[in-house]
Amino acid sequence: MALEIDGFEVFRSIGSHRAAFEAIAPDVVKAARTLVVKLIKDKKTELAAVRAIHSALGAEAFGLVTDGMSDAEIKSLGSKLDKHNPVFKETDPAAQRRLVLALAGGMAEPAEKSKAAPKAPKVTKSKKVADPKSLERISFSSAGATRKR
Repeated sequence: MALEIDGFEVFRSIGSHRAAFEAIAPDVVKAARTLVVKLIKDKKTELAAVRAIHSALGAEAFGLVTDGMSDAEIKSLGSKLDKHNPVFKETDPAAQRRLVLALAGGMAEPAEKSKAAPKAPKVTKSKKVADPKSLERISFSSAGATRKR
């Protein structure tokens, strides 16, 4: 049976004694960034959790983490945090990145769902009315006819 180590305590110790772990510094940075991005991108992570991560890391570190994310990842994250904002459907990646940072920092709130414009009433095709000339051809004399026996 393997013993579990406290990963948070290990990272805390590595951060407290940087000189002792200088040889693995790039790996520590990569692992930390990977873990934070994984948590931010998780389906269950909502805006409140992203804001908590932002406040725990600080604005500068959070900004560096998001700078390392691709444009597609930023768009996906923004669409998850602010589903109704048209910025994530129409604008450039730089504007999307700024909005994600503003949402995470609490400087912006998610957009409200816009009410859809009222739908135009359906136009139904009118039934064709018989041509007046064709009505003249009908003979009504046969309408009163009776059969002789």
